[in-house]
Amino acid sequence: MTIATTPITRDRARGLLLGLALGDALGAPFEGRDSVDPADLVAEELAPSGLVHTDDTALALVLAEHLAEHRETTVLEEDLLAREFADAWRAEPWRGYGSGTPKVFGLINAGVPWRDATRAFYQGQGSFGNGAAMRVAPIALAGTSLHHAAELARRSAAVTHAHKHGQHGTACQAAAAYLALHSDPTHPLPVPAFLHDLARVVRSGPWHEKLDRIAELVRRRPEPQHAATALGNDASALGSVPTALLAFLLNPDRANDAIRYAIRVGGDTDTIAAMAGALAGARTGAAALPAAWLRRLAAARRLRALADRLS
Repeated sequence: MTIATTPITRDRARGLLLGLALGDALGAPFEGRDSVDPADLVAEELAPSGLVHTDDTALALVLAEHLAEHRETTVLEEDLLAREFADAWRAEPWRGYGSGTPKVFGLINAGVPWRDATRAFYQGQGSFGNGAAMRVAPIALAGTSLHHAAELARRSAAVTHAHKHGQHGTACQAAAAYLALHSDPTHPLPVPAFLHDLARVVRSGPWHEKLDRIAELVRRRPEPQHAATALGNDASALGSVPTALLAFLLNPDRANDAIRYAIRVGGDTDTIAAMAGALAGARTGAAALPAAWLRRLAAARRLRALADRLS
């Protein structure tokens, strides 16, 4: 039985999108580092400059807009969504896109059907990266059940990520966001039930192994560098989505600490922190996010408006 029990509130819908963007923007300056010194992270948190998001938030905004336009029917139009993603990249190619996804977007912009574009690279298997998982959080606001959210997530991933691990990671992140969004914040998060529900929608041996490892690590509460060694911190879905889950499950009721932990893991810091921030923000709500961070977030107003349309 799913742990999801409580209805979505506007504050928690906002928390999901704002938490994603905060993790993305705060993590971006540290991307590629093996580890992140806590003092450097504090300095970034206290900096007076604005928080500028990367492709993680840019594509999440596209997906949220798409879902809002089809809110009444909960329909995902893959052909249209693929073009909308590609248009967003063409409009702002400087947002920090990785090496793989822009190649797919370039083909889509050139008129190649997305089903062909996604298999034009990586020996025809498609990308197994985290580019679809990083943007998927808005799906949790549109899903009518845990399994529906996972199915919508897989469909949203397929337009850029044909590889099964890219799609498994996206389904896992969307399902986790759905569970966080519907969990009861007045009671401790039941971690075993949470992980059990994720295993029900992600039917894959390697992913079940990662979920089992997360359960063990939650009990041990490792330092971020150990989490990176145990779960990964790279740009693959299998090497980043589980790490973001751990950051959240160690700090389910402290979104700022979930984001900090994810950044201190190192590696693909913006994406791991974006995914962890989305989960923690969905559980705690926007009101629990640091006001000083939100004042610096360039996209905050647009994110709030989209969350309101989807909630």
